[in-house]
Amino acid sequence: MTLQRTPSALNAMAASRSGGERVRTDAERFQVVVYLARTGSAFPELEMRNCEEYARAFGWEVSLTVVDDETDKSPERRPLLLAALQAVKDRTTGAILVPSKATVSPIDGEYDEFARLVEKAGGFVQVTRR
Repeated sequence: MTLQRTPSALNAMAASRSGGERVRTDAERFQVVVYLARTGSAFPELEMRNCEEYARAFGWEVSLTVVDDETDKSPERRPLLLAALQAVKDRTTGAILVPSKATVSPIDGEYDEFARLVEKAGGFVQVTRR
């Protein structure tokens, strides 16, 4: 299980231009969590890169990458998935990026319920590939 914060998410500070306009910094960019499931011994490198590229395409900042080893459990019993949800609740991130719905759960009802929880918290779950 892995949690990783990006340096820019930790160190960003607001800056000002002359005339009082604020310069948009990394901290002000839309923040997302990449949530990945490890389904064996291999690190999900391809899935992580796909999610990162998806975020870059929209100008989003990946503030946290989560690699979960406990994918055999239901979503409400996975501490790292719940940590991603908590980041939305805490307003430190606006979305959770996943490579597929099955990353959250292969059962549509479980995925849908988790997505509703994220939406209630003020964010959304984004599947980055079809």
